[in-house]
Amino acid sequence: MRNRGYSEILLQMKRIMEPRSVAIVGASGKIEKVGGAVTRNALESDYLGKIYLVNPNTTQIFGRKVYPSLEEVPGEVDLAEIVVPAPIVPTVMEEAARKGVKGAVIVSAGFAEVGKTSLQAQVVRAAEAGGIRVIGPNCFGIINTEIGLDLSFTFSKALKGSIAFVSQSGAMCCGTLDWAYKEEIGFSKFINLGNKCDVDESDSLVYLMEDQQTRIIAMYVEGVTDGRRLFETMKLVSRRKPIVVLKAGITEPGARAALSHTASIAGSAEIVKAALKQSGAVVVDDIEELFDAAQVLSQPQAAGKNVAVLSNAGGLGVITTDWCHRLGLKVPQLPAQTREELKSFLLPIASTYNPIDVTGSAEYDCYKRVLDVVSKLEIIDLIIPIFVSQGLTTSDGPARAVVEEWRKSGKPMLAFWMGGNSVMDGVKILRRGGIPVYSSPARVAKAATALVTYSEYRKKITASETV
Repeated sequence: MRNRGYSEILLQMKRIMEPRSVAIVGASGKIEKVGGAVTRNALESDYLGKIYLVNPNTTQIFGRKVYPSLEEVPGEVDLAEIVVPAPIVPTVMEEAARKGVKGAVIVSAGFAEVGKTSLQAQVVRAAEAGGIRVIGPNCFGIINTEIGLDLSFTFSKALKGSIAFVSQSGAMCCGTLDWAYKEEIGFSKFINLGNKCDVDESDSLVYLMEDQQTRIIAMYVEGVTDGRRLFETMKLVSRRKPIVVLKAGITEPGARAALSHTASIAGSAEIVKAALKQSGAVVVDDIEELFDAAQVLSQPQAAGKNVAVLSNAGGLGVITTDWCHRLGLKVPQLPAQTREELKSFLLPIASTYNPIDVTGSAEYDCYKRVLDVVSKLEIIDLIIPIFVSQGLTTSDGPARAVVEEWRKSGKPMLAFWMGGNSVMDGVKILRRGGIPVYSSPARVAKAATALVTYSEYRKKITASETV
């Protein structure tokens, strides 16, 4: 596709992500088929725009009128979602061009990912001739929670939130949606790029930088087709919004798998990762880290690397401290005056060093008082409160204390709540109160490191702009 300016890309992406009308080409009433699942999700969503169903083999689906072709749809169509067999897609694209459609999402598979590059090239030529921007092919669709539009084929619904997810893998989007619903984590947009015959990560980033709902961008990347453009775009976007990137295909077998999955050439792992970091992205190594980091970046920026660890279980505090130190964070000893203040109300068996062990009987008041003291210390930049179910206290009281003190202090707090059903009440209070919650010392420490990494990058950018 030809080079485009920033404003032009933004307008084109808005037509795709914020359409006034959508036509589902290949709509079906059979929800066990991809076309049926897409149709069901679109019609059951809260989208207020026009939805047209297109299928030459039927006249009605779910009680809605069906049109035999795109050209016979009576109104204007901003976006066509195409779910037909791959060989038919070029013909549908030609119809879309004649209809004046400006955006297309091609869910259909069977293109370059299975070696049919000439068929994909036909799609690209038809799109270029008609001035149509294309997401896909071989993708799961798109979701925009702000306007209630769900053009995916997944069974899981997206909760509204501030994290945008851009991914080459459709299955990654499906799995993320299912996990996020259980964890009560919301998203702003899902953009599944698939084979990236046209729209790529850079186009998505241009749109998401200006999207008011999106505060954090998470990305799963297999291959990079235009590295310089991607890294320059990331550098621009990361000045305003954090970007977390999981780069796949960094080993020889992984790169081979990426090629067969979405026809992506993975590129040199070290070169790509170094360039990502230079562009301001937070680079992670697995799925868990990707979303752990995305959640923590909703917290205030950290002024430095100094962490206070507060725990009702000494062992977990020690292990978390080890992980923080291993990752380059600092867990400084608290000043003598602060330790004396803590001793004045903690049990004699408590430890007032850092990590602070408040013992297993600590409840709401104890957590609240300790957090109040520690959050006022200038030497502390972020706080990790820990709670483990020991049968002595419930998890909800400490959780409420964390939320209340976080709102007062303005310092980032990352919770580590360990347990199963017995800590779920506390976990829900924390999440709904804006505190990211993790289930292991490694996860909370890695998330804290991601926050510090991005905070340091932003400080450098701010310093360079004031020189």
